[in-house]
Amino acid sequence: MWPSVNNATPQARSPTIASTPIFPPAALQCLPVPLQEPPQKRRRIENVKGFKDTKTRRRSLSDCLQEQVLPLVNEAVKELAPGSYNAQRITYQTIEAIARSAKFRTRLDETKGFLTPQDKAFISVQVYDQIKKLADFEFPKTSEPIVSSVETPLIQPLHSSSPHEEHDDDNTPGFSSGETETSPEPEVESRLGSTKPAIVNDEPPPQLREAPPRPGDWRLPYRLRKQQKSPKPSNRFAKLDHRPYLSAADRDALAKGALQPQTRIRSGDVSEPTVYHVDFTRDEIAQIARVIKRRKGVEVPATIPALAHRCRVLDIPSVVGGRVKGRSEKDIRNFCSDLVADKVALETEGRILFISQDTDDQRGQALRASRVSSLLLAREIEGNIGLGRMRELINFQNEFTKALEDELQVVAEFTNCAGDITAGSWVSNTSVFCGTTAHSDAHNQQYNKPGNLLLCSTIDGTLRSFPDHRIPRPRVEKGENATEAMRRSQDPWLYSSVVSSDYDEGQDLAFTSSFDKTVKVWKVDHAGRHMECLATWQHASNVNFVVAAKDGSGRVATAADSTSEAVRIYTINTDNIADSAYESFSCSRTDAEGSDKWAFFPATIQWGRAPGTQHLLLVGYSPRSIRGEDHDIPEDKRKSGEIALWDALERCRVPVMTASTANVFEVAWHPTLPRFIVATTHHNSAIEHEVRTQVHVFQREREREDGAYGTFQSLDCFAIDINELTYMPNSVNHAYVTAACTDGNVYIWDTAQGDKPIHILKHGHPLEEFYDDREREDTGVKFTAWGSSPDRFYTGSSDGTVRVWNVRNRRRPYVRNLLRAPGPISFGAFSPDRSKLAVGDATGRMFIFSLDKRDGHQKHFVNIPGTARQVRRPQPLIPHPEPPMPTPDPDVDSDDGEESSDSDIEAYTRRKYLDQRKLVISGNPVIGAVQGPEYASTGLFRRDAHLNDDPTLPLLADFERHQQESQLASCGSRRRNIRRAKIPAPPDQRQLAMHINNHRKDLNWADIPKDEMSQLIQDGALFSIDEDWGLTYEELPARLIDDESDGSSKDDDNDDDDNDNDP
Repeated sequence: MWPSVNNATPQARSPTIASTPIFPPAALQCLPVPLQEPPQKRRRIENVKGFKDTKTRRRSLSDCLQEQVLPLVNEAVKELAPGSYNAQRITYQTIEAIARSAKFRTRLDETKGFLTPQDKAFISVQVYDQIKKLADFEFPKTSEPIVSSVETPLIQPLHSSSPHEEHDDDNTPGFSSGETETSPEPEVESRLGSTKPAIVNDEPPPQLREAPPRPGDWRLPYRLRKQQKSPKPSNRFAKLDHRPYLSAADRDALAKGALQPQTRIRSGDVSEPTVYHVDFTRDEIAQIARVIKRRKGVEVPATIPALAHRCRVLDIPSVVGGRVKGRSEKDIRNFCSDLVADKVALETEGRILFISQDTDDQRGQALRASRVSSLLLAREIEGNIGLGRMRELINFQNEFTKALEDELQVVAEFTNCAGDITAGSWVSNTSVFCGTTAHSDAHNQQYNKPGNLLLCSTIDGTLRSFPDHRIPRPRVEKGENATEAMRRSQDPWLYSSVVSSDYDEGQDLAFTSSFDKTVKVWKVDHAGRHMECLATWQHASNVNFVVAAKDGSGRVATAADSTSEAVRIYTINTDNIADSAYESFSCSRTDAEGSDKWAFFPATIQWGRAPGTQHLLLVGYSPRSIRGEDHDIPEDKRKSGEIALWDALERCRVPVMTASTANVFEVAWHPTLPRFIVATTHHNSAIEHEVRTQVHVFQREREREDGAYGTFQSLDCFAIDINELTYMPNSVNHAYVTAACTDGNVYIWDTAQGDKPIHILKHGHPLEEFYDDREREDTGVKFTAWGSSPDRFYTGSSDGTVRVWNVRNRRRPYVRNLLRAPGPISFGAFSPDRSKLAVGDATGRMFIFSLDKRDGHQKHFVNIPGTARQVRRPQPLIPHPEPPMPTPDPDVDSDDGEESSDSDIEAYTRRKYLDQRKLVISGNPVIGAVQGPEYASTGLFRRDAHLNDDPTLPLLADFERHQQESQLASCGSRRRNIRRAKIPAPPDQRQLAMHINNHRKDLNWADIPKDEMSQLIQDGALFSIDEDWGLTYEELPARLIDDESDGSSKDDDNDDDDNDNDP
């Protein structure tokens, strides 16, 4: 509590004159500093000269202020001009500022309330400085400062362990700041009490003393102990602007609802944890008690039981309102309802409840971890029947298989591949090789890099690259890659996309196809440490597919971008693989003959899987433009194509009876029956409007001797394009059919349940933006695979996730998220024993999953500094050695002109662009070169961003919006400085004379003759400024009116608060 100051002025020793105030060193500074020892306990200093005996009782703050501080204040206040200041108020505020000071509190504690003369001299300095601020008065100067004549003791008393009086203001100003916070007079009077200080004599003394030296003119010989600041809270929710409080019933309902999986929540809805409840802390409860005391005058202990008792008597939410920072009246009301219902813990520490998306599937992991133990217990009690107490019929073997498969986890991650990982095949359970796309077009060759062919060893935890799929970098005639500077700065080799791969277990050979127009045959080490290229099969164009027959015959089928003889079937010659014989065939349709713009190209090829079908090659054709322009294909031919079935034994075609002329997307064979499925465009006008594609199920016609296949079921699909098909038997005659589509969905059919899908498995929004139609621009779902049983189905999409589903669960097929990759998923494949899974994405990353966490490698982990925790880091691939320089082609003439002879990139760039005014150097060195007057001649435009692909026409709306957003973002959040008008200087004689002259020219109504005035009035002249001039005034916008009304309401609230603070 603050002390009361009585009217009696105690006798104080008058200070004498000295040079500067001398302050005693702190007692702790006089103690020896121990070396490598724990700090010593504080010693008791007794009977020190200049101090009272420490065994005497401690003097209170009130007594110290009255006996030692008040005389100094009164002495300084006397020097104020009489009648010009409120001496009483200045005295109150000065004493309050001194009592609040941290240094004064420290010295009061160390001296037990008996300040030394040096302390009083220092306080005198602060008194003069404080009164000078309050009175805005410059004290007269003298030549002699004030100091005490009492001798300074050598050792000062230590800090007493007894606590000093508490004060309830956290914003206490200190001496060092030189600034004190003044309070209104009623507040000061309520704290100091009704007693008043000594009456100040209004007569000025004969001579005013000089103010003591300012605190900034000297430094303390010791450092005062400061109150330790509380560390910043590590909890990220501690600085919430609003801390909501829900009642116990609402919290229970929300907790029960959160237990239910929410499958319709989008990825951005709960991107951050959302706080929905924060308990009241002890400080907030004490603040509520203070508000009740201030507004109602009722003393309420700051405890939960006492507050709960008052809730039954007072309307505490209305009394407190929003006066607790971060809490609304609704929060206070919910808290009071819990108090009355005895739902608040007696010891609350500010529990925080929040809801967030279970991105790590922690709840699912806990359920799966307990599944095995539950199954073992059930089998021990009930046997293998699965009924009885379990209340369900289950297959224990299948359940154990699912539980084991759910242990898949990432054991390795690799980066820095050349591009999207699009193809791959497992050679063994520990070795997988894959291929990636590469930037090889004329406009993006500068981004081409090695790493297009990779071999991964799960034993060693390595990913190696091989340089075999490459060609000499061709000469580009147009664009930025056509410059001599680009040619000389780029790699002489151009690495080609590897788009297909397969492995023949019978021959122990691997195959890869690439856009370098070759198919290469490999001998791969089963441990994944190396592989050797055995042969290369040249083709006339890019090779899109390579597949090996699974019957051990050594047949390998390839499909290239050729208008004729596009499909080849090689038969491996083990003595000379490079010279292996092959036969080829073409599409039988003649619609595109004679056209140089489009043709029918192979869209997919697959060998049969079931016994008796492994010698059959199924090929699907679709129309495609030779130049890559869709409008080159006639409108009536865009949904046309062909299904071709080739018998490799008889070297002839097998008839396909129905739906054989539709555009084919993908094909797949049944693993045990002579059946296959084909995804095509719909060709029947009688189907529903929403159906845009179909999956046809073919089987062998038993009545026909030629082994023809015909459609016996057509499944309706609502997507416009289909990426992949899978065929999974679920009974003797029926199976699950899946179609992964570009719309980000996977459609599931059960052939025993009709033509409509039983599931539509949805993925999220793609990571890469699209402008118009997602199905035509996005890649969608590119990976689908079945697990060990139909209970586990895996999908990977352009949203960067690999998800696990149970299609047998009709209500909730979703199981969990297996992976969240930084880019769209582009590839996935299981090892032969289903114990490992390889997944690739569009950023050049490859992930290896395993059922055994021991497959992870310690070298992939790094320690977090300062902790014992280890985290897995992606490992870069092991680059291949630099290949030798390509041999110059003698058929290509070298240019001996000026461009080729110019080897200096800088000189070439200047001559090519700057001298021809295609680029100009701006005056800002940060910006550099910008477009010049002749920039249009370069042709370096993004034509698809302009109307009709014409750079001279305006930008499209989406591109213009992005451009404006980029310009705004580049400006930053800085605001321009407001130019303020300067205060004009006093006018000089010339300006004053001009003003007087101009003032004389002003119209004076009194100087106008009466007859002229009457004539002006008759003519309708207006002489009053209050007349309505007929002007229309705009009303303020509603936003400004609301702001003004809010401001006035805030002022009213402040007035109410001020009234509440009155004693």
